[in-house]
Amino acid sequence: MPLDAQSAARTVYIPDTSSLVENPDALDRLLTDGNVVVLLHQVIEELGRLQHQRGKSDGVKAAARMATRKLLLHRKEGLIHHRIERLLCGEQDSSEFAATRGGGILAWEPQGETVHPFKESIGDNHIVAGARHIATMAERQGRFDVVVVSEDNNVLLKCDALGLRAENLRYGKVELRDPSDIHQGSVEGSIDEATYQAYLSSGEPFERHVPFDALDPEMREKLLWNTGLILETPHGAPLVLRANPEAMRAEDLRYAQYWDRKRKVYCPRPILGLTPRDPYQSLAMEFLMDPDVQLVVLDGPAGSGKTRFMVAAALYHLVGEATSMRFSKGSAALHESLFDNGLVLLRPEQASSQYELGFLPGDFESKVSHWLEPLFQHMRSLSSLNEYDFVRNLEEREKLHMLSTSMLRGLDIERSIVLVDELQNGDRHLAKTLMSRFCETSKVVLAGCLDPVQIDNPYVDWRSNALTRVKQTYAGFGPYVAQISMRNNYRGPISKKADEL
Repeated sequence: MPLDAQSAARTVYIPDTSSLVENPDALDRLLTDGNVVVLLHQVIEELGRLQHQRGKSDGVKAAARMATRKLLLHRKEGLIHHRIERLLCGEQDSSEFAATRGGGILAWEPQGETVHPFKESIGDNHIVAGARHIATMAERQGRFDVVVVSEDNNVLLKCDALGLRAENLRYGKVELRDPSDIHQGSVEGSIDEATYQAYLSSGEPFERHVPFDALDPEMREKLLWNTGLILETPHGAPLVLRANPEAMRAEDLRYAQYWDRKRKVYCPRPILGLTPRDPYQSLAMEFLMDPDVQLVVLDGPAGSGKTRFMVAAALYHLVGEATSMRFSKGSAALHESLFDNGLVLLRPEQASSQYELGFLPGDFESKVSHWLEPLFQHMRSLSSLNEYDFVRNLEEREKLHMLSTSMLRGLDIERSIVLVDELQNGDRHLAKTLMSRFCETSKVVLAGCLDPVQIDNPYVDWRSNALTRVKQTYAGFGPYVAQISMRNNYRGPISKKADEL
């Protein structure tokens, strides 16, 4: 629809390549309310290259194609305008420029001239130069605010140096001020003696509960589905429960602890010789072992046990307790798994240094296994602890599968346990592609660390990486989703000291 002169006195947005690749739908959001979106020649060039550039993830390539398709659709409708300076300088009225469906004006601007000391050979410098040229034209009339939208920190800094207004893309991103605002999956509090005695009297072990009404009001507001509760009691050991909003109560853990009848306390339950060492690990093990919880998300510092716990739970689901005994088919003692397609291992292929690995020899499994070594390391460790070769068991039954993030498109993952490690190195495109693969017959465990030092992907941060996006999107989603942030590093004093580096 055409715009009148008054409504055109809005904002000129200049998105760079990184913002369009981060979220191609942002183009539609910017083209609203009389805003003007200017496409720079350098951005068009980079979108074209990204669609086929080696070394870029499939998600980045797909986003570049999507952004280009949106531009082609506007071109087909005759909505990409040239010589936008006529509007910026007041030579023509906005009604002479056909608007998009959202009420914005889309224009193309040829490449601007770079200025010293910005090198002409660097693409970002051409984007900054084009934005500077547009801002100079807009300043003459004072009718528009010019804003560069970028996910590239270098572009933002260069704009600051030249006095250009620039900001990160906000549309479609997680709005958080601090990493502590990310969904933790557990709350801490305390109960008095009367509440504790009422809990003990509420049923047999594993059937006890604490009503939400008996808890502090501030705590009740945070109790989403499967939120873990760590409650201090007058009797020393904390009470660890899981929230059930449907029944409006916090219930006993059913899988990660056992009731010691002599001491009359709950104790952590070992799984394949691995025993939880704190309430957060107990909550993690609870949801990992619960077959009704289809999605478990674990985050925490290095050494908190994320990978080890999810590997142990997966092996228990698939193999059961380690034994050399043979059972006849149909025997009640034979372990039966709900996940007859076996174990699927996956990890974003992001190196932890600036150096590329180059060509990796061997077949597909040989190439992918290098990225999955941390998972195999824990499988071998648990095999040694239990004197049973879990890896061999799975391989002989053809139940061990390795996937690459570049081969997820069009895949259905069903009747499997899926372990995804280091998800903080994935981006928005990987998160969406990955989460859309899983069927309700699978159990999926995602793990990673949101410490900025542990994020190796230079194109994401603690707000925009795949792990944060999944955590915020699925927080309290239902009884089949659980999340736990683990807290403690158990690797030893040297590893703990590394947190200060």
